[in-house]
Amino acid sequence: MSANGPRVTFVIDDLGHGGAQRQLLLMLRALQGSGVFSVIVLSDVTEPYASRIRALGVTVEVIPRRAGADAVRAMALRRVLKKLDTQIAHAMLESSDAYTFLACRWLRIPFVLSLRSDRVHTAGPRAPLLTWMMRRAPAMTVNSEAGREHLLRRVGVHPERVTLVPNIVDVPAAARDTSALEPVIGAVGRLVEMKRFDILLDTLPSVRRTVPDARIVLVGDGPSRQGLENLARREGIADAVQFVGTVDDATPYIATFACLAVTSAHEGLPNAALEALARGVPVATVAAGDLPRVVTDGVTGVIARDASPQAMSEAIVRALTSNQLRQSAAIEGPRLMRERHSAERARHELIALYSRLQG
Repeated sequence: MSANGPRVTFVIDDLGHGGAQRQLLLMLRALQGSGVFSVIVLSDVTEPYASRIRALGVTVEVIPRRAGADAVRAMALRRVLKKLDTQIAHAMLESSDAYTFLACRWLRIPFVLSLRSDRVHTAGPRAPLLTWMMRRAPAMTVNSEAGREHLLRRVGVHPERVTLVPNIVDVPAAARDTSALEPVIGAVGRLVEMKRFDILLDTLPSVRRTVPDARIVLVGDGPSRQGLENLARREGIADAVQFVGTVDDATPYIATFACLAVTSAHEGLPNAALEALARGVPVATVAAGDLPRVVTDGVTGVIARDASPQAMSEAIVRALTSNQLRQSAAIEGPRLMRERHSAERARHELIALYSRLQG
């Protein structure tokens, strides 16, 4: 490693709205002054994060996506990595994992692949190829213990090659005012089948039998939106469900939630839950990924006994009506985030990882 730190290039599928994209920005902020960093994005979807990353003084190079041109993209990535005089490449998502593996093997430079969920999502003929690459990568990062376990048990990655880099969460200095909170059940994420927001909508009639004014605010967009809007109309709750759409920053919405609901089929450790805990918002969740490691039942939220609408509605009602839980979450959520998800902790893990790779 040079006196000024390593020259590290992050490679990511796109810089549009998403948890990995936000974490990349926060990681680059945390790493300032510890090396020379750059970003390569493998599509022309570059905002809202490219401008924010460039504002840190970090170079962002764009390789536009071309259908069916995998080899061309890999060669283009190789050229840009060489132009940037990259010493270590760090891929952030599964598509960029594959391209980074190929480009860095050609260049003979060390690289890091990432798993940002509790399982590999790539399907079809590419799945065994990606897992083969992960087993042979010099290093891998995960953001959850569930992801680490998947790599060790299912993929076969050697334990010494896996580093857990916690998601970074900014904890507000001042606690939020909960004196006038409305019974808003919040949810944040891409509107896709895996998030199971249909289960959340199914809970509302039952929840409103106990909390008549309860309503849902869904922050995010995606291919399931039309179906979810149709479901809300069929169930007669359309006037109590707000579809916010995509936003650059969901935290102002999260700060107004009486609770955050997570109904996903699987997760690593979702940013929305961490952002909620950082603001003292109770989380009503299914037991997916690392969520049970940060959501302690009765302390920082409620863990549903299963993913059924009935179980989730019971969890949400507890989160909305328990004064004890509200007070506990307001204290323990921010404390936990400061302890486990600070920028300093992520920075320490990354610098140690890059030092090992450079010998």
